[in-house]
Amino acid sequence: MNSIQLTDINLWDFLSQEEAGYISLKASLRKLEKGELISSPEMRNDQLFFLKEGQVRLYRMNQEGRQFTIDILVGGSVFGQTDRLVITDEKMYVEAMVRSAVFVMNKETFDLFLLNHPHAALKFIKILSEKLKFAADIAEQIALNDLRCRIIFLLLKFTEKTGRFGSGWEPIPMHLTHYDLAMMAGSTRESVSAVMSELKKDGLVQKNRGCYSVQAERLLEEVSQVLIETNRRSENK
Repeated sequence: MNSIQLTDINLWDFLSQEEAGYISLKASLRKLEKGELISSPEMRNDQLFFLKEGQVRLYRMNQEGRQFTIDILVGGSVFGQTDRLVITDEKMYVEAMVRSAVFVMNKETFDLFLLNHPHAALKFIKILSEKLKFAADIAEQIALNDLRCRIIFLLLKFTEKTGRFGSGWEPIPMHLTHYDLAMMAGSTRESVSAVMSELKKDGLVQKNRGCYSVQAERLLEEVSQVLIETNRRSENK
């Protein structure tokens, strides 16, 4: 079962009580409506955003206006950039998917935060490394595997945001549509809908009150077997 790693970070669990308290005290709180753009290449924000509650989508857009979702974040996540730390770069768009609230910290306040809490710098480096790994994992899944495997991979990654991963039904702590999954999997909404119907029929996915739950252990077993078979075919070439 260890052929695929599933990791994510909740910032409020990751920082000490003093560090989290400093952010809450020194950063400004901003309320966001659904669909509101928080950051974009045109805004050129030199700020860090700490998502207090809600859900946001990180995406890029090509010259034709086609969007590709990089990640979906829930409460406890951090994004943005300063000259000392780049978690999401200047080409990224960030949009609130539901009503949300973020703490906004400018460059000067963040520099002072690191000065007063030097150990926090290492924690932010770990967050950045996890983001880079997630982006690399997504790219690999899109390049190497079929759509069913890519959807399963995304569902597992989102399931782990709860901090739990075991047998039985595990909730995905966010509102997801087939369109959201298609934007991350490099596919169409219609194709994703067909795969999700298969997964429901197989007893691997269910939806209650707008949120999905999955049989995480069974999904992990399926995607692990696919990856093992993919590696075996690569070695035999």
